[in-house]
Amino acid sequence: MEKKRRIKTKNILRFAIWILILSFVIICVCYLSWAALFRPVPGNQPELSVKEKEYFNEMEGKEGWDYVQRSIYNIEVNGDPSNQHLINLNKNYAYMFHTKIEDSATFYSLPIKIEDTIALHLYNHIIHKSPRLKRIVIDFSYVERLGDGASIGHSRTEEYAVHGKRLVKLKHDTE
Repeated sequence: MEKKRRIKTKNILRFAIWILILSFVIICVCYLSWAALFRPVPGNQPELSVKEKEYFNEMEGKEGWDYVQRSIYNIEVNGDPSNQHLINLNKNYAYMFHTKIEDSATFYSLPIKIEDTIALHLYNHIIHKSPRLKRIVIDFSYVERLGDGASIGHSRTEEYAVHGKRLVKLKHDTE
């Protein structure tokens, strides 16, 4: 009789272990499938408008300006970037203008107020003072190639907040 109880107990334990293993596998598969839905996809940026395409082509036509692009990302109420990968233009968002500069002469000879000029042009003529736009970021970068595959990155970045219908340049601490 005791032997039958042990066999039943062993069978129940085996059954419970298999149920736990199968549950774990099913939960992992479901979680990975769910996580794949929220993984950033390369085409999650809205299409460039006609005005953006024209302006960016004009900018790329400048000597030494290699790669002009923009990215849009949603921001939270406190101003931090949102963790969501899908862009929703009906929520608060930031507009980032980025340019790669080919050589040091072009990078170091950029006019002092060029970020202000670009931000104002984007705000007034390209974005059309969208009520959900909360920030504009203008970024210039130059990568200096050193010997043996090494490089040093240089950048100039200015950030502007939208207050009412005005752009306000944000000051950054420099240390």
